[in-house]
Order: sequence, then structure tokens, then C-alpha cells
Amino acid sequence: MFTDLRGFTTFSEALPPARVIECLNVYLSEMTEAIQEHGGTLVSYEGDGIMAVFGAPIEQPDHADRAIAASREMLTERLPKWNRWLRDQGVSDGFKMGIGLNTGMVVSGNVGSERRLEYTAIGDTTNTASRLQGMTKGQSHLLFFADTTRERLQNEVDDIVFIDEFEVRGRSQPVKIWSIEDASDALFEERKAKEVQGAGAR
Repeated sequence: MFTDLRGFTTFSEALPPARVIECLNVYLSEMTEAIQEHGGTLVSYEGDGIMAVFGAPIEQPDHADRAIAASREMLTERLPKWNRWLRDQGVSDGFKMGIGLNTGMVVSGNVGSERRLEYTAIGDTTNTASRLQGMTKGQSHLLFFADTTRERLQNEVDDIVFIDEFEVRGRSQPVKIWSIEDASDALFEERKAKEVQGAGAR
């Protein structure tokens, strides 16, 4: 899993550093809880971006289901909650985020030096997940996951949506990309409009 917060870097340039860190920490806390509650392993924070894995270092036969469930919670519960907090603080109307998922073999383990070690996962699988996240920008859905993830699902996803087959940089063959209706950009905007309207009517 790779995630990215849309437009946060530009937003952060207009606020005092301490305020930016406060906003970011609230966001990362929400997203980390969603990942960990579904059995994911937080690998790293990259600014406002997050990298996580499901099914490693502890094997999980249902890792694909867990990743989809975490993504759904992040987009439909955690992100709106954080956006409400931002509006209550009077600092922003809120943000969107993109999520990319891909399933496959990775090399994972602790890397670094004698003074600093950290857990990571590397390989084509992670590279593709990162690129899928980037491809959500300007698209109809905020979550993209590869056919490899869909094939590993153990439970039926009622609102699964086929997006298209895309060329992905670094891959010789096109990748079939899927999403869920819950992660549609239009539905996100509809929810946001209702929340903003509800807040204004109090």
C-alpha cells in the first residue's frame, strides 16, 4: 500500500511549521490506526505519504481483503474525520488522498546500518503499488488496485469496479486496474458537500 495526500505540500507553505506538524500528526495517527486495525504493517512515512504492507512479516492468507478493508476505512471514515477536524480548526476545507495497492512477492526485512535499522519491503510489487497510487490523480476513483490484488481476494467485494487496463511505467505488460465504488471521487465530493452543508446549518 502507498498513499498520498493531495495538495498538502502547497497548503503547508501557508501555515506556521508547528501548525503543519500538528495537522500532519493527526492525519497520520488516523491512517496508521486504520492500517494496524486491519493487520497491516506500517513501513514508513514519507512526508504526508504512507507505505504499508499486508501479509508480511507475518503471513496472512487474507492479506488482500485486509488491504481493501483498510483502504475503505481510510477513505470513507478516517479521511472525512480528519477533514472535519481541519474545518473545525478553521485551517482548511479538507483534502483528498490517493491509495495504490498491488500484490506479489517482495523482499522484506530490516535494513540500514549498525546505528539505525528499519523494516522495509522492496521489489517490483512495491514499485507498481507506488505508481498505481500516483495514477489515481485526476481519475474517477481515489483507490487503484491491480488485478493481482483482486485475484487474491478471499471474500466477494460487492462494490468492486473495473477501471481500465493501463500501461504502468516499469512493466512490460498492461495492468488491469480495479477499485471500489466507495472510493469514487464523485461519492467523496457528495459526502463532503453534505457534511459542509450540515455544519453550516447548525
